[in-house]
Amino acid sequence: MRSRGLASGIWTLLAASAAAVCWVVAGPSEQRRREIVQHLPESNKVRLEASRQRNTLVMQIIEESAQSEKNIARKKDWYKLSRSDS
Repeated sequence: MRSRGLASGIWTLLAASAAAVCWVVAGPSEQRRREIVQHLPESNKVRLEASRQRNTLVMQIIEESAQSEKNIARKKDWYKLSRSDS
């Protein structure tokens, strides 16, 4: 019975090791990681500020909706509001 647990533990370690090797082999290189980070929205100050403004607007509308009985989301001109970001 003890050898069965030992064998199970060895197989678990082998599977975890194989997964780690696959992760290292398939993962992006350091240069590719830097490239990915440069294209994240958080790295562009203008896009980050636009996202913050959009999130603020959405939160205001959610708060207004929660405080009233009306469907405020239907009253807003979403197309016009989203165009002001550009």
